[in-house]
Formats: sequence, structure tokens, C-alpha cells
Amino acid sequence: MHILLLGAGGFVGSHLVEHLVVRGEHTVTGVDITDEKLAGIASDRFTFHQSDIRTPSRATERLIAKSDLVVDLVAYANPSMYVSSPLEVFELNFDVNLAIARLCIKHKKRLIQYSSAEVYGKAGTDTLCREEESDSIFGPVTKSRWIYATAKLLLERVICAYGDAGDLEYTIVRPFNFIGTRIDYLVPPGAIGGPRVFPHFMSALLTRGPIRLVNGGLVHRAFLHIDDANNAFQTLLDHPNETRNRVFNIGNPGNNVTIRELAFVMMDLYRELTGEEPASRVEEIDGEEFYGVGYEDGDRLPPDISRMRALGWEPHFDLRATLADVIRDYLVQADRLVCTSTPGMTSTAESRPMVLSRVPETAVPGYR
Repeated sequence: MHILLLGAGGFVGSHLVEHLVVRGEHTVTGVDITDEKLAGIASDRFTFHQSDIRTPSRATERLIAKSDLVVDLVAYANPSMYVSSPLEVFELNFDVNLAIARLCIKHKKRLIQYSSAEVYGKAGTDTLCREEESDSIFGPVTKSRWIYATAKLLLERVICAYGDAGDLEYTIVRPFNFIGTRIDYLVPPGAIGGPRVFPHFMSALLTRGPIRLVNGGLVHRAFLHIDDANNAFQTLLDHPNETRNRVFNIGNPGNNVTIRELAFVMMDLYRELTGEEPASRVEEIDGEEFYGVGYEDGDRLPPDISRMRALGWEPHFDLRATLADVIRDYLVQADRLVCTSTPGMTSTAESRPMVLSRVPETAVPGYR
């Protein structure tokens, strides 16, 4: 096949490109506004197109028309943006992605749409998040943090409706907290807002800054190693008939922990990998103080992955192995970290927001 991967320059996208290039079974075209995270990935089976998917162009339509499969990873996945730029979040996560789906319909292309575990909202009364049974429970409309989840769920519903009408062949993926190298960006000590939880905690360990537990860190998340996520994608790819017009959770229910527990596991691994006592202290902070007015925490149940298991997929990395791989990589690369400006976050130490990253981040924060 010829696979078109939209959002190829992000965290998940760069790992998918690497996975597909190593296997060498298909040709891949990647599209994104930057290829920084694709550095070192070279193959005559991979072509990169630098383009901003937010700007409609005939080039995007031509790429979709020439592909056999479209994989859509385009998203803002940055909690700070949910409250600081809710309209921008909705427009990208719904409007732009819906336009992509409609081009797939026009040119009769199969679509693998990456959605989010956020569509389940807050923890319900069941024991697991189930694709076709669990209710979605969101916070009130005054909590703009839920605009991301709302946009993702609405996109899913429209895609499913197109599928029911016979207009679109699709597979929807609901990722549960993928973790791996190249995830997000690092931040200065004392920073508030910005990326997801792992980069914040990793930044604190590297800079001896505070590890901030938003609202006490009592909510649960189930973390999945990016290699397990890649293998799950491959499983979907290898079973086109069984996955047609269906929704799949991809996660590791065995790695379900509170954010508070995550902090202490990361501190323990830092101690184990460096032989040094972490200098970071754990402290609690209110969610709206950390992310901004309109933020709300939401607990989450672990994923039911019986659908993926029925296809032969099983996650292999436990929580410590998952975190150790990424922490080890950041420790090895620590001497290459540089300071660079990044929109969408603020620092308690500086008036102009700064972040630490391995390379200058020109990508829109939160692209997958």
C-alpha cells in the first residue's frame, strides 16, 4: 500500500513512520509543519511533505487521492491550549479533521482516525472504558478543558455516521496515554501550563525543580509504551476486514496508576538509573492555577482492550519498563538540551515563556 500519514512529524507520527520504514512493507508519505522529530529516519520508501494541514490546499487533496490509506494524527493534545485557545483547539480537532474525512469520502480512501481516550470524559460507574458501552461524562460548559474531548467525540460521531451511510471505510483509534521518546517538550523549573504530565515530571528531575501534582495527582491514567502502540497499529493494518468501521481502545490496563504514583515511580527510576537522589520535591497545585481558568481534572477508568486482544495484540511493557526507556533516553541526551521559546505555556520564573528541548521546537505544540 501507499500510506499517507498526516501529522507525521509529531510524537506518535514520528514513531509510526520509523516503525513502517523498518518493516519496509509499504511506501509512506508524511505531512506536517516540521520534520524535526523525523531526524535520522531515511528510506527510499518514505517521503516528507512540509505543509500546514490547517490551511486548505490542493496539494493535500492530491496526496489523499494518490494514497491507499490515510492515517490522521492531526491534533492539539496540550491541556493548556484547551483553556487558553478553545476555539483554535475545536477548529483543528473537529473542522480540519472533518475536512480530511470528507476528502477520503470524495476519493474513496480508507481512513484510520486517531481520536483520544478523552472521549470517555470522567470515570463512569463501570470498571473499564468500553468502546460501545461506556457513557461519556464531561464537565460543565464553563470548563473549557472539555472542548478537546467534545471535538474528538463529535468527530467520531460524524465519521461513524458516514460509515453507517456507506460513504466511508474507517477505523477509529482511542489512544490511552502513549509514552515514548520525542514526547512533547521539556520546561524550565517552576513552569506552569504547557505539555502533558510526563514531560513536566521529567523536566523537574533534570532541572531539580518541583514536581507539581495538579489537584493532588489523584486521577488515574493507564500508560502505554510507544512500541506497544506501534504494534497495535500494525495489528489494525494487518486486519482490514475485522477492523472496518469499528472503534478500538489502545492502551495497557495493567499500567493504570494515579499521577501521584507516577511521580514517585519516576523519582525511583531516576535514582536507579543515575545513582543519585532526586533533588526535586513533590508539591500540590490547584488545577486552574496550573493550567488556567476553565481547567478541570477528570479521573479515568483503564481501557478494555478485549477487541485488540481478539486480533492477537497484547501490550508487553509494564509501567517501570515503559518509563525507564524514556527516562534513560532523556538522561543520555541531557547535555544536548537547549532553551527555546514555545507558545502556549507560562513560567513562574520568567515573563517570556521558555522551554527546554533537544532541538528547537517549531511545531505547533501538541501535534501528535
